[in-house]
Amino acid sequence: MNITKMALKKYGNGSLLISIFCILGFLYSCSSSVSDNCYQLEEFAIDDNRLNSIMDSVLNKHLSAFKSTEEKLILTLNLSRKDTILQFQFSLRNPNDLIYRYIYRENKRIIGYTICDDTYIILLSDINNIAEFGEFFEHFIHPTGKTKKFSYMMFPKDLYKSGWPNYHIIYDPSYIIYKYVNNTFTSPVLTTNPDLDLRTQ
Repeated sequence: MNITKMALKKYGNGSLLISIFCILGFLYSCSSSVSDNCYQLEEFAIDDNRLNSIMDSVLNKHLSAFKSTEEKLILTLNLSRKDTILQFQFSLRNPNDLIYRYIYRENKRIIGYTICDDTYIILLSDINNIAEFGEFFEHFIHPTGKTKKFSYMMFPKDLYKSGWPNYHIIYDPSYIIYKYVNNTFTSPVLTTNPDLDLRTQ
């Protein structure tokens, strides 16, 4: 007696069994759909001890007040270059703001992720040319070959359904910005303006 016949004998008829199979199939389909749509990011290791110390400082001191919220927040590090100055911009964002406003509205390149004190940090950049990005930041980070899927990292649905998206009044996070000048990280600047001219700071 095969498994199907045994199940039919146990439940008396096939209606209940079919219902169970349908529900399981639906759940699997939904789970697979989410998994297939989300981005699989590459892991990066931090090679610069000074940058490691900065990340520890950001996690342990600067962001302690923000972590008190019950809202799910994601720590991001935007690796940027303005004029000739490298900048390391940290910010906390909710998933919706991260995808719709920060990445797609402001045209950020998704680099990957890194881990600090069991906290996942999403790595982004203003530099869209991968060769230029490597030239400026290869001494700070390198890919490990590992990957991880992030459920909140996916192409936004209905981005243009209601016309051109405008999210600038919805969420206004703070930024912690470190400059890298003459092979030295400067003291952090806390601001709500990521485009602040730090040459005078």
